[in-house]
Amino acid sequence: MNAPRTAQCPSDLALEEHLLTANPATARHIAGCAHCQTWERSAAKAARAFARESPRLMAKTRARTSSVRRWAPLLPLAALAGAALLFLRPTPPDAPLYATKGEVLTVYIGGQGEARAATQGERVRPGDELRFHVAPGPGAFVWIASVDSTGTVSRLAPAEGTTPLAVEGAQLLPGGAVLDATEGPERIWAVISKEPLSWAVVEQALQGSPVRDPAAIHIPGARTATVLLERGVP
Repeated sequence: MNAPRTAQCPSDLALEEHLLTANPATARHIAGCAHCQTWERSAAKAARAFARESPRLMAKTRARTSSVRRWAPLLPLAALAGAALLFLRPTPPDAPLYATKGEVLTVYIGGQGEARAATQGERVRPGDELRFHVAPGPGAFVWIASVDSTGTVSRLAPAEGTTPLAVEGAQLLPGGAVLDATEGPERIWAVISKEPLSWAVVEQALQGSPVRDPAAIHIPGARTATVLLERGVP
């Protein structure tokens, strides 16, 4: 028997909006509410069914021009929130392929052929679309960023707003990025914390960091996971 909705439960619209842009207050409520946990599981089940039955009909907006020259964020559509969250989510690889222990960060590559999970140092091409799956554990806040060979930092997720994404368990994050023609190594970072960190703190910590040396990064109050990509035409 499903747990009843309480007066403290967010509306269905608020829960749907949380699927698109994670809301820290909603995430905290879901973590302690059996009714909303059931709602979230049902939404995920419906999205998986949609993904199986209509893999070519996944909806996404066109990439818009980013204020950061190297990336164009993908914005999810509210009408297909659950389905959009499963776009570019193939079966995970058999073994972890990241620079940190455990399956904390996976970068999925699509847009020019079958979606796949990136390996460390994988070569990517202009026009490739990236999505980010994280598994930070319960009650986490996550920023996704990238650092190029010059040490320049780009903010990838959330693309807008002042707070990081609130993540419970494992989640394919809304949005993504489309690669332009810039070449060279690029390191994708997931910055994970128990309390929300400001983007300014994350950006300052990553700014100028050596792209091929992830061990050089330490952010007080946070842990990190990272994947290295090699940008250019194969």
